[in-house]
Amino acid sequence: MRRLFRAIQPTCVQDCVFATAMIRPVAMSGRQKAAMFQDWSKEAVQDSIVFEDDAIEIISSIIGVDNYEADMYRRAFAKKNDEKILEFVERLGNNPRKQEAMAALQELSGFGLCRAHAVNLGRLIWALAYQKAHNPEAFWRANLKHCEGSYRGWVYQCEAHRKGIETKPGWWQTGFPRGFGVRQQWLDRVEFAGVIANGRVFRGRNNRWVTFVTLGTNYGEYIDVTIQKPFGYRDGDIVIGSGKVKHSNNSDYIQTTDAKLLTWSEWNGRNTKTPS
Repeated sequence: MRRLFRAIQPTCVQDCVFATAMIRPVAMSGRQKAAMFQDWSKEAVQDSIVFEDDAIEIISSIIGVDNYEADMYRRAFAKKNDEKILEFVERLGNNPRKQEAMAALQELSGFGLCRAHAVNLGRLIWALAYQKAHNPEAFWRANLKHCEGSYRGWVYQCEAHRKGIETKPGWWQTGFPRGFGVRQQWLDRVEFAGVIANGRVFRGRNNRWVTFVTLGTNYGEYIDVTIQKPFGYRDGDIVIGSGKVKHSNNSDYIQTTDAKLLTWSEWNGRNTKTPS
């Protein structure tokens, strides 16, 4: 989501609404989503199903039915109702858009958002962003009490600590360990090290797996790493490795196949500064 927002560069509530739907499986299959993070543009997704409502519009226009009947077919694809899907295929006949429509509609078995739900989430994101920018102390105090997001708990503790807010005891109160960050190795290759802040695994092109992770390296400093394989990790794990720096969609990231997990004790054995 962090990289998607960098790509979209939201300037209004509507951009946030679009992003909340775009990140869902229905909007982008794993193959498309992996590609989207590498090269995103509005032109590249203009013919995709972003909201569930888009599927209704496609079905309605392609076979000439009202929205109610189109929604019945949409639900059939979402629930994999073979009998109803076959009925839809028969009504398509030799329509020139048949292959395009079927490819898009078959992704509806994933989780998506209707436009109304996306609007509510988009408004919430916009309101939270405003509070974070203009009322940071109250924002982070509320986060410590109520937030259960995709970011690891230490991220919220660190950000609150930066604002002078009392937090739980932890290493974030004494500082990040020495050695975290990015160092040039040779030519366009770099070495990196950081603690897991967020991450997800996607299935990419040709059934290849891609793992996106965000690593914390210092207060308010994070790096994005794309690992070209499935990569398991736990909360609090440290990731080290080397790779190439890439740039796309207004952000830099490191692409690698060489990534390794370390525990805090293993990291402490390699470095002199240790967390409390």
